[in-house]
Amino acid sequence: MDKEKRIYTIATAHLDTVWNWDFEHVLAVCLPNTLHDNFSLFEKYPDYQFNFEGAYRYELFEEYYPEEFEQLRKYVADGKWNFCGASYENGDVNVPSPELLFRNVIYGNGYFKKKFGKTSNDIFLPDCFGFGWALPSMAEHANLKGFSTQKLSWGSAYGIPFDIGLWVGPNGKGVFASLDGKSYCTTFKNVRTNDKLTKKLNKNEKEYGLPWTFGYHGTGDVGGAPKEESVNTVTNEIAQNDSSDIKVLSTSPTKFFDDLSNLDIAELGRLPKWNNELLMTNHGAGSYVSRSFSKRCNRRNEELADMAVYEGEKIITDLTDEEIYNIFDTIGRKLTKYIPINKKNLYIFTLIRLIFLASFPLNVLIGVKGHEVASGVVLIFNLILLALTHGISNTLCYTL
Repeated sequence: MDKEKRIYTIATAHLDTVWNWDFEHVLAVCLPNTLHDNFSLFEKYPDYQFNFEGAYRYELFEEYYPEEFEQLRKYVADGKWNFCGASYENGDVNVPSPELLFRNVIYGNGYFKKKFGKTSNDIFLPDCFGFGWALPSMAEHANLKGFSTQKLSWGSAYGIPFDIGLWVGPNGKGVFASLDGKSYCTTFKNVRTNDKLTKKLNKNEKEYGLPWTFGYHGTGDVGGAPKEESVNTVTNEIAQNDSSDIKVLSTSPTKFFDDLSNLDIAELGRLPKWNNELLMTNHGAGSYVSRSFSKRCNRRNEELADMAVYEGEKIITDLTDEEIYNIFDTIGRKLTKYIPINKKNLYIFTLIRLIFLASFPLNVLIGVKGHEVASGVVLIFNLILLALTHGISNTLCYTL
């Protein structure tokens, strides 16, 4: 029996929290445009579904536009607004450690679960500068099903391995991947007769027995919504589904990857596989070389955070106030002249350090200006806490 032909259209509005504009512009213009433009389209086009990434942006919606946030929750419940990508921030996935990537998903999906009662099953990164080999293994370990991007067309070191397939990590496990979603700035004038989509669909059917394909449409970098022309085109093509052998869907990456996971074993076995990294030759290479300071600070903070958190937790939970005091060396004793050492103050100090620590990876991920200053503050707090818990000699050993 022939499989149904499908074109999954993914409406989105990629947003750079900071790029050629400041954060205030995002709060005042980009976020409200994203809300209001899509709300209008929902009311006019019942079949329209929109996908928006990054739990951090939803927190901003909740904080700065609480009334619209409640309306957004209703649209999520109705299946019109989808959160795509399970991450807290849809940022770089090459410099941060696998643990940070994993925590990014935990925090992101944790927020979605708490606020909306559901989670996302995918990594959604249409505009990142390459993708390390650890990503599919991490995604699978986080119980995610898929990954999508369109960035490989901008200069992948390995080309575009396939449209739809399996991306396998170094541990032999991985996720489904859509690697050729086409531009997220696309405005559809047609879908079934769109050359870029039909070529992919026909190739997937001929080579892998899967007559499906996946395509973005919408806006890039500034949020907002797809152009109404594009939404109208998709809606009109959906209306023709009963009379066509190709079904057009306005849907979410989560739905797409759920459908892939429901393929039978034989069908899954025919899908192409990629067992390697997916790095970029243009964006990635130059960007990472020029930001070597950020990489160093990121790594130092990861090391210091591990030592400070684990040892700090042990001290706070296992030792008495007197024992805490007795572990301090010369620097620690000098500090106690200004900071009385007890469990309460160590809790407060640890909390302050963690707040600054959290600010640094977020600054790296979203590109906030001045994150060199933030990283310096994080290092200072980490070094002080490390000195308190390990002594000056160990602190110098770890940091020099």
